[in-house]
Amino acid sequence: EMGSMQPVSGRDLIVAYLAGYETECAIARGVNFHHYEKGWHPTATLGTLGAAAAAAKLLGLKADGIALSLGLAISMSSGLKANFGTMTKPLHVGQSNRNGLLAALLARDGFTANFDSFEHPQGFFEVFNGTDNYEVDRIGPGFADPFDIVSPGLVIKRYPCCASSHSAIDALLDLRERHELGPMNVDHILSWTHPRQLTHTFRPDPKSELDAKFSVQYVLARALIHGQVNFEHFEPGAHEDVNTRAVMKRITAEPHPSPGNTSDGHFNIKIKVTTVSGKIHSLTLKEPVGKEPVGRDSVNHLPSSAVREKFDKCARRLLSEDKVAALGDTVEVLETLDDVRKITSIIADAGLTE
Repeated sequence: EMGSMQPVSGRDLIVAYLAGYETECAIARGVNFHHYEKGWHPTATLGTLGAAAAAAKLLGLKADGIALSLGLAISMSSGLKANFGTMTKPLHVGQSNRNGLLAALLARDGFTANFDSFEHPQGFFEVFNGTDNYEVDRIGPGFADPFDIVSPGLVIKRYPCCASSHSAIDALLDLRERHELGPMNVDHILSWTHPRQLTHTFRPDPKSELDAKFSVQYVLARALIHGQVNFEHFEPGAHEDVNTRAVMKRITAEPHPSPGNTSDGHFNIKIKVTTVSGKIHSLTLKEPVGKEPVGRDSVNHLPSSAVREKFDKCARRLLSEDKVAALGDTVEVLETLDDVRKITSIIADAGLTE
């Protein structure tokens, strides 16, 4: 949006993205995991703040302007996990970007907010987390040194469903391939998920295709049957598929017995598959496939070819093949662009900007 409002180079856009990313991650260190467990959806609450920081950077605002942008964004920040499994959940993402941009534009034009909106007795920390449930000292020190996008790195979602189920999907797909597993020779699947994740993914009877995105039982059934989890598994009515429902009855989801209390244990998963012949196959993963950047110590990075494949699949849902190719090729050389309107023009030509 900012790139269509004013001249912005690809490099400037990347720098602004990093500013937003690092701001969001820094604040997250101070408020999670209490913030998450309390019921806030950080993509929405913290994402609004990250979007405001990114927009403020693109607008060239100085320290006071950035502070005002964040102060404004705090009062626009919201999103509850209670709405997972409905249209409101993805709305959170668009809302956070819209509100972050609006906050920065208002700050640029002289709109006011209090500079102590974070630490005020009735400010962000106290209202969103509550007394003794946040650590301000974890936010400022070490900001962008190293960059959070480098370490611990960015996780790119591999499947079009809740990220909390991705480790389980990866583990089951691994076992499926290595042991030639399928609905005909699997008697039972037991999935142990971090309790923090299981709270919103234990959905043995999803009521809609959006609800199914948050059902670990449903996505594991699809993984076992198809060897993949794709968009079509969340089309209208897909959650009622008889064969998938039959497999779901053989899947049990329980809290992980030793999940760990830090972010390192957030995605811990153990899958145990019992075959009809009584053989047991198990696998434990600490994180989902998709950790970036390529070259980390983690062996679970998502290759660049897989990132492009995901982009193409998503873009094809709205764009013609030639537009998908043009847009993907242009984004891949983003840092060399003198004007990101070379990207937005492709989308505009496809009629997606109205």
